[in-house]
Amino acid sequence: MTMPSACSRIVRFASPISFAVLGLLALTGSGGCDGERSAPVVSPPGGRASEYLLTTQPSDPASLTQTAEELSGAEGSPSEPNAAREVVLIGKIDAGDFPAFQDGQATFMLSELPAAGHGLDDPDHEDNCPFCKRRAEQAPKAIVSIVDPDGNAVKTDARELLGVAQGDRVIAVGTATYDKSVNAITLQCSGVYVGK
Repeated sequence: MTMPSACSRIVRFASPISFAVLGLLALTGSGGCDGERSAPVVSPPGGRASEYLLTTQPSDPASLTQTAEELSGAEGSPSEPNAAREVVLIGKIDAGDFPAFQDGQATFMLSELPAAGHGLDDPDHEDNCPFCKRRAEQAPKAIVSIVDPDGNAVKTDARELLGVAQGDRVIAVGTATYDKSVNAITLQCSGVYVGK
């Protein structure tokens, strides 16, 4: 099975060793303003409270493509190229044929959601629709690393910490950068809202 070139670059980039490097890169920014969250916290299905789970859906989440364009300083975007900034991302926990989660860390991969009103409720739609397949192949991925208020990577597996699984739709809030060479957003995440 051949992989699209952009996806294969992400996969090579997102190998376990690269996840460790990305974790170190993610530590260079802050965990958010004053380390406070505007939304209350809830318990994941395992019953353990997680200060990183948001109960209120953040407003105006952006797609991975839109966020990458803004972070890369594309024409008309408010950002300087490669500048880290606060973002609200929406996506699906997925890394294609590879594991979406980094074992032992609160780190996972996000993929672009299908276009609004176009197969959002069908998990197999993207595999069967040429439009969605092409869109997904060209879209950036996001490497989401949950960090504590001091900016340190959380060492608890994201599945345990947040009660999430492969294929879940989430909204992640934090500070992001974009690496055009691998078409990937790196997000130092301070909170996650899990879609229903």
